[in-house]
Amino acid sequence: MTEPRVTVIVPTNRGGEYLDAAIASVRAQTVPVHEIVLVDDGSPAPGLGGVAERLGLGYLRQEPSGLSVGRNNGAVAATGDWIAYLDDDDVWHPERIEEQLRALDAMPDAIAACTGGWYMDAEGVTFGSGWGAPQASSAQMIAYDAIPPRITTLLIRRTAYLAVDGCRSAMEPAEDNDLIQRLLQRGEIACVDRQLVGYRRHRGNVTQRGLAGREANRRVLADLLDSARSDQRLTRMLRRHRAAFRRYAAAENLGEFITAVRRGERGYALRIAGWGLLHVALQSVRAVVTRARGSGDQPKPSSAVQAGSS
Repeated sequence: MTEPRVTVIVPTNRGGEYLDAAIASVRAQTVPVHEIVLVDDGSPAPGLGGVAERLGLGYLRQEPSGLSVGRNNGAVAATGDWIAYLDDDDVWHPERIEEQLRALDAMPDAIAACTGGWYMDAEGVTFGSGWGAPQASSAQMIAYDAIPPRITTLLIRRTAYLAVDGCRSAMEPAEDNDLIQRLLQRGEIACVDRQLVGYRRHRGNVTQRGLAGREANRRVLADLLDSARSDQRLTRMLRRHRAAFRRYAAAENLGEFITAVRRGERGYALRIAGWGLLHVALQSVRAVVTRARGSGDQPKPSSAVQAGSS
């Protein structure tokens, strides 16, 4: 049986000080990858070709088009059977690919495999408790009865990625959550409940949270529900997900509103309040009551609320 070939795609417009460590973590895999392709999203001339050559990477340059287009172009150019996306500031545990391929061997019909991960600071020091990836069905993840995976941990069957047309720029900055929901509708994901991806948080992160992230995720769920109108079962699952999103978004929105008021950011506070009243009015009232009662059992932001790209 032919060994599966893995293409690692690194979309970036900066390269950055962490890129060498990111690539080194891929090269340290106990099961070697087939190729690593750096997708240069219109970095300033002369581009990142010299960086790719120094690191021995495949190189693909595009006009400035954004993360979604970079991911999609990388998937089209890939020659591997499976694709994994590497942010230019993250790192992998040496056993990531080995563990995911083993999980896929146990679930041969799965269209992807995911893992848990850990958080680290600019110096690479681990903090927090990270996140896990207990096995769950696609139905559970679509309904948000189980937390969906993060794109940074996914190993995706290339044909499945192309079949759903990859990431959609119109859904940024929640294009990753949108992609994952469409993949989940296509098949099952094998979960490796180990922390095998290191997510770096630093000043240069481009992760967009806050109001932009909440609004993007609202649009994602609205679009998915609109597309599922003829499928009653899928519609019910997506409505459960939307209900969970509204609860978490309202709590997060309220917290950010209070912070903006304290900082004197009046304009942003008004925008936050307006969004809450328009899209999660009932849940916002409940969030206010919960906070007023001083409950310590605040909802944790979900991956549907976060705009999870870095």
